Amino acid sequence: MEWIVREVDADNAIWVAAARVQDTATAEEDPFFGWRLRVRLPLRPEPPSYQEILNRYYKPEHYGKLTPTFHLRSHANKIDHVGMTGRASLAETGTFRAHSLRSGEWIDFDAFRKTTHYKLYFQIPGILDRMTIGLPVTERCESFFMIDRYRRKGKSPKRIFTREETSLAGFAARSVPALHRRLLLGNGLLAGDKLFSPAEQRILSLLLDGRSEKEIADAMGQKTPTTHKYVMTIYNRYGVKSRASLLALWLGGSSRDSLP
Repeated sequence: MEWIVREVDADNAIWVAAARVQDTATAEEDPFFGWRLRVRLPLRPEPPSYQEILNRYYKPEHYGKLTPTFHLRSHANKIDHVGMTGRASLAETGTFRAHSLRSGEWIDFDAFRKTTHYKLYFQIPGILDRMTIGLPVTERCESFFMIDRYRRKGKSPKRIFTREETSLAGFAARSVPALHRRLLLGNGLLAGDKLFSPAEQRILSLLLDGRSEKEIADAMGQKTPTTHKYVMTIYNRYGVKSRASLLALWLGGSSRDSLP
């Protein structure tokens, strides 16, 4: 992400994971086609005012469950809050894609800038242009990079991404499939759409680091039997029975048929 930001003269990059939580047959009427965003990790800190907007609107809209209330809130006269960019990108799941917001080749930017979504997530934080790069990892998991340029004082307002810059960033993101797979593995998403808790993520990291359960318990401030339960939960999520199988899965082995 640092490399991409530097090479295309961007200001920030965000990694996002999406999981399918509803089958295609019943997802046609859903605003996100049965997909929900599960992780959002920015490379650099975002303004506190923008974080507040994300906590108030972004998380409930994107991380919310598929309920009738959500469906009604997201459709009809409020569809603009869902976001043309999210819908456009999730409509292309299963294929690699790299688009820039203002290229004129992806969405109708003039129409988009009139929406509530644009005001909340682009105008207020000062995002001038954004690349969205999407990569399928499995049939039920997708990995995204969003590369942002902010408005800068003294810079032309037409400082937008070129087609060549978008192609370069897309090529870089597409060239590291193991990275996307491990990012999803580390959050528990290749074993379902439920995220690992912070404790589970830390224990997973310590397991992969070769720590014994006693050492992990000491590091976590837990009793060893408690840590053992966490370890067994992690193994069950990944469909493995040992640390060796977990490591093989992490390194690209095939310890579970449903994982690539």
